[in-house]
Amino acid sequence: MGRPKVKIRGIYTTGLTKLLLDSHCSIAYPSREVLSRFGIKGSDSPTVDVSILDRSDRQGVILEGDPERTAEVMEALRNGLFDVVSRRVTPPENKDTAIYDAEFPFLSKASLDRIRGEVVPTLEGHHRLRIIASEYVDLVEKEVEKYPFKMRKMEEVVKKRVLFDPLERGKDLRIEHVKPEGKVIQLQGGKITSLSDDKKEMFIRRALKGGRYDGLGLAIDKGDYAITRVKEGDWLVKHSYYSTEGDLKGEYWNINTPVEFYPEKIRYVDLHVDVVMKGGGKPEIIDRDQLERLEEAGYIKGELARKALQVAEGLMLSQHPEL
Repeated sequence: MGRPKVKIRGIYTTGLTKLLLDSHCSIAYPSREVLSRFGIKGSDSPTVDVSILDRSDRQGVILEGDPERTAEVMEALRNGLFDVVSRRVTPPENKDTAIYDAEFPFLSKASLDRIRGEVVPTLEGHHRLRIIASEYVDLVEKEVEKYPFKMRKMEEVVKKRVLFDPLERGKDLRIEHVKPEGKVIQLQGGKITSLSDDKKEMFIRRALKGGRYDGLGLAIDKGDYAITRVKEGDWLVKHSYYSTEGDLKGEYWNINTPVEFYPEKIRYVDLHVDVVMKGGGKPEIIDRDQLERLEEAGYIKGELARKALQVAEGLMLSQHPEL
């Protein structure tokens, strides 16, 4: 006989449920919705190997349970979601319980949208939109379930109303810079100075405080400011740093998981490797070793680490073809 299925309790989202069922897990105590959508029966045994709960910010889930079985579920998520970030909260030597924090960046949410769409009608951007306006999204998807021909039109309406209408020139916007290890850094925000017609690309002017510019070895002087360019779904965020007189002091391309737009902020997970260039100088890739350590420590998988390095190297060539 093969190894028994991992018995899981606590998940209610359709996309995550399907991903784990397809990974040969079983659902203990399934919700009524799970029973109806998947036609499954709950486990006959009250024993549960792994519990899964939504994170409070709804940007991922917390896994807790038997160390070996919990690691199996985390590996299923790593196999199914390209940019998922895996953080083991409990030390490996803990033999009784393991806790993992699984972060779902842009591509993970998109994959869960696609998987959910194989079961029920699903708006593009479902998992991100529900973070912003869950009840509204639920109502719209119930409508689309009755009238599937409305899908494309309703996707446009919901994204415009929930996500893009709030983004306007002059609006204050935060930058949520998430470290793979779990720390969330609120970078100095600023005002939107320009937007593309579809509102998927913007420039933000940010006043800078004292200190030093990371990777440039330069002091931040009084009156310095940054023009930050962000594009939804892009693998990088570009910061151009200027003196109070408007002279370019340097540029910094942060490599990250694809950028997510929200009404009050942008969000991404930093991948440590970056490209920097002093004003008038040549670009260079920095912190390759930190990217390698992320992979070695198991925070990200090898494919994501290689993608980050590919973005950095491609940026060098695109900015300076002679290199």
